[in-house]
Amino acid sequence: MDPFEAGRVRALESLMRDLEAGRVDPDVIPLLSLLNSSPSYYTTSSCSGRIQLAATRLPGEKFRMVVIAKWHRPLRPRELREVLAASRHPDLWLAVQGPILHVACKSPEAALALLDAARRAGLKHSGIQGLSERVMVELLSPDRVEAPLRLGGVDVMRGRVLDEFVERANEVLLRAKSRLNRLASELRKMLEGGEERI
Repeated sequence: MDPFEAGRVRALESLMRDLEAGRVDPDVIPLLSLLNSSPSYYTTSSCSGRIQLAATRLPGEKFRMVVIAKWHRPLRPRELREVLAASRHPDLWLAVQGPILHVACKSPEAALALLDAARRAGLKHSGIQGLSERVMVELLSPDRVEAPLRLGGVDVMRGRVLDEFVERANEVLLRAKSRLNRLASELRKMLEGGEERI
């Protein structure tokens, strides 16, 4: 078995275990099924998009950040207020992150075809992440929000302002998730067009 096929077998076995354990975002399952149905691709990780509350002095401090809560669906303002009230962290940031998928491609041609479909679907921050016995592609949505909700122990958003912010954060999340359906549509067109091209 060649290295790409061996990696594909391992990745699909891992995905099946995660599906059985309920560790895969339901919103992304149809897209994973579509990608993994092609012999030219297999997925290694995925997220359908999320809203996350984290304790950190600055966003992006991956190893110093503590995730307080996360939601892969629109958030209710009351839920956020309850989490904020229960947290004693002096600095809290809310982030909306769009879908992200990592896909192993059998060839550079397959990677470029996938990137073309992703860009047509609006995932314009996608790109090639590595070249070896497989070509790793990261599919990334441009939809993102990061905003402080508490700085130095002071809540910077309250009441109607916080409710309005949650509403807009939800809009960004839903817009980002809609790109998954657009990507699935573009992938179907690409795969039905004949995999001999890739």
